[in-house]
Amino acid sequence: MSKKKTQSAAVKPRWPKRLLRRTGSLCKWALRLGLFVIMLAFLAGAGLWVTALKMFNAQQISEALADRLQTLFNRPVVISSLDLKFLNTVELKGFAVLDDQVRPGEPFLSAESVLIRYKVLPLLENKLIIDEVTLQRPRIQIVRDETGTYNTPPVRTAVAQETHISGLHGERLQVSVEDWRIRDGVLSYKDLGAGVSHAVYGLNVHFSHLRFNELSRFRLETVLRNRWKDNISDLEIRGTGQINFADFDWSKFALRNFKTQVALFRKPVRLTVDIDNLRTPFFTVQAEAPAFDQQDLSVFQKDLPVFQVPGSRWTARGRLEAGYTQLHLDELSAKTKNMTLSVLGTLDFAAAKPLAFSLQAKTGWGDLAVLSKNWPALARFRLTGQGQASAELVREEGHFSLPVAQINTKQLSGNFWGFETAGLSGSLVIKKNGTDFYAATTDGRVTIKETVFDKLKLTGSYRKGNVYAYIGSGTLDGVPLKMRLSIDRIKSPRREINTSIYLKHFEPMPFIRVVHDFADVIMAIPKTKHKFSPAQNGDLAWLRNFRDRLPRFMPNFSGTLYADTFASTVLSGRDFNAEFAFTGLLPGAAKLNGTLDVELKDGVIHQMEKLAEEQQALNITFTPFIMMHRMERSGSFKVGEVLKDVAFNEMAASVDFKNGTMIINNAYTQGPVISAAVSGWTDWVRETFELVIWTMFTPSSKAGLLAENLTDESGNPALAFKVSSSMLKPRLEMLRAKKTGVQIDAARRRGLRTEFTKSRTFLKGEFNAKK
Repeated sequence: MSKKKTQSAAVKPRWPKRLLRRTGSLCKWALRLGLFVIMLAFLAGAGLWVTALKMFNAQQISEALADRLQTLFNRPVVISSLDLKFLNTVELKGFAVLDDQVRPGEPFLSAESVLIRYKVLPLLENKLIIDEVTLQRPRIQIVRDETGTYNTPPVRTAVAQETHISGLHGERLQVSVEDWRIRDGVLSYKDLGAGVSHAVYGLNVHFSHLRFNELSRFRLETVLRNRWKDNISDLEIRGTGQINFADFDWSKFALRNFKTQVALFRKPVRLTVDIDNLRTPFFTVQAEAPAFDQQDLSVFQKDLPVFQVPGSRWTARGRLEAGYTQLHLDELSAKTKNMTLSVLGTLDFAAAKPLAFSLQAKTGWGDLAVLSKNWPALARFRLTGQGQASAELVREEGHFSLPVAQINTKQLSGNFWGFETAGLSGSLVIKKNGTDFYAATTDGRVTIKETVFDKLKLTGSYRKGNVYAYIGSGTLDGVPLKMRLSIDRIKSPRREINTSIYLKHFEPMPFIRVVHDFADVIMAIPKTKHKFSPAQNGDLAWLRNFRDRLPRFMPNFSGTLYADTFASTVLSGRDFNAEFAFTGLLPGAAKLNGTLDVELKDGVIHQMEKLAEEQQALNITFTPFIMMHRMERSGSFKVGEVLKDVAFNEMAASVDFKNGTMIINNAYTQGPVISAAVSGWTDWVRETFELVIWTMFTPSSKAGLLAENLTDESGNPALAFKVSSSMLKPRLEMLRAKKTGVQIDAARRRGLRTEFTKSRTFLKGEFNAKK
């Protein structure tokens, strides 16, 4: 048993040695096989290299290529040398296509070298399959001379379409080219007539499986360099797309889905471009532009106003005609988060004349608060609400013009040169380069200092220096209003203003404040210095504040005023009518001339006794009434509340103004208690007057007899007196009162020189600004 164990232990070490010997033999055979394959490949390569050297005669190939290219371009072609760089690569050095038209002898196309990489084995079957043609540092120079002729050669499509060439020994080689590549190229354009030039540097293009008669994919990288005044801008462009050279029939050329990024701002602009027909190109461009501001455009123009343009999407569709000198925009649209814009029109780039174009632009509705934020120049207007605009912009013979522009608003709020608006909805049309304006509102409020116009339905226009406005309905400080206004030669100091006004209720002094507010704001627009005299108190304050604080804005003022009700410290009533025509309506009233007719019905003369105590001029005027009042107290007769609120049925006056003096043509009042007639004059400048007043009372009872000079022929109580001299120190002269009734009746029959038909016509009519 021990023997068997010893024998089996001795057998175990023999099989690993056998395995090692077999492995070594295999390695030796593998090494010998590898060396044989390498030597065989080397011998085959050497054979192919010798065959290639025998087949490729550089001189003959250079001449053949030059002849073919010269036939293709119909221009002289130069190839300095041709070298076989490797078994499957040929290099052409000193390649150039020369110009013989515009600048003879200068190259239209040149390259440091042209590498042609091809497949070797297909040569044995008379096939030349070129994997890639690479132009190293090519330079393409396009020149346009003074006559409009280009140096670009006409490509002969028949030659370009050939798929065979002749070999060295006359055999025909079938040719195909897969890829084309341009490395570090330069494309330049120079217009000798216009003296402008542009260039594309660092041009790298790779055409994959290029076919000249169908869409082929390509990849492009380049830098577009332009000079703008003293600045040079470089635009980096990278993109991919598809192109169809259409066998060099440029009218059938097509560029499809060219997606690129242009480093125009701090963030790139993403473009998608489609182009058809290079002779009269039709194009579609879609762009995604990042937000930018004035600093991004500083290369084009320094000292630009501060602005911000939000990120936007752009679409452009159009065509180029007349040798690329006319651009027809069928659509140019932009869309931001807040607003949309669309433009269409034509631009003419002909070198023989200045740039000309006609463009129509339109925006969608946008938030005006956001617009003000992006354009700080608008911030001073404090805009809110919605806005929409459209315009037509034209440039002819070097001059810009704005035939028409329109701005529409919804719920507009802001402050425009003192006119503070709130909730204003309407439109503004601008014509003839801003010389004509048309406005319309359907609702809203306008505040002018302390004056508030609300619920405005307005139309207005400004044409040839003339203003026309019509308020169809609205309120003035809460009072219903209707108004027509025309201003001729508004910029002239001799401007003429005509108006028709309807107010539900009219108070003279608040209305004077409205006029002052208008004058303050309007005169502040051209920064005209305009100061009013300080307000006064005391005797004749009402007169002096009115006279000395007249605005300079309306030296020639005419029109009509109608109010359902009228109120002042002296009078109140209804159906107030006024028709006036003034010249020289300036502070101080020294040059005031014109006419005034007024009428008031069913009114009341207020608080005679109280006013007589407050105003010296009224005191002397009311003295006869005070005398009558004292006689009434003695029981001579009774006329009621004479010195308190006295009612009247009708009051009217017709006066002329001459250098500040008011001449009374006719004035009268008729009522159940008092009737009167007035004649004479009042000098508002010198504060003097001379008035003759006939007054007759209608007694309700008689308790005694009156003196003869205190009764009319009818026996009714009457007064006739003359008030004259200074308004501060008036003189009173009593006259015979017998003809008082005759004078009053004559004044009433004489009436006024107008029937106020203009007011009635205005109230019935519908007036709108002419467009």
